[in-house]
Amino acid sequence: MEYWDLVGNPAGETYRQLIKVLCDYSDKFYFVTRKELKYNLDILAQFKPYTLEMYKTKKWANTITKGPAATAYVIEANQDTCRLLQQSASTLYDWVAPDLPEDLTFLKNNFAWFSCTSHEEFGSFSIRSEYYGKLLDQISGLKIEKVE
Repeated sequence: MEYWDLVGNPAGETYRQLIKVLCDYSDKFYFVTRKELKYNLDILAQFKPYTLEMYKTKKWANTITKGPAATAYVIEANQDTCRLLQQSASTLYDWVAPDLPEDLTFLKNNFAWFSCTSHEEFGSFSIRSEYYGKLLDQISGLKIEKVE
């Protein structure tokens, strides 16, 4: 297993390419909302037709909360949801309250291969195969560093 951290905040075309690769090579993704924060309900409504499940949790990728449980929205990764992700933000770390849900995490076969903690401006890849590692090379302008 290799771990790669994002350097900086993917923006513009780099953000759009990142989201496309993540959607194309994932089965599903999730983001969370927290009871104590406000979000744009119109954005949540746009993802509703693609929502596979919703559940309350105090633990998700890179986060364990001592406060109230968050709501995780598990969403099908497809062309439509990819477009919604690309249109809703212009950078990865725009995915934060009060405008957008937080902590985008992408899964393939229930394995989280990309996760992000928006308010901390932290994103990372967990790469289990050379194939997935090579996908990162397709994203022009993406800055990553290997975690040793």
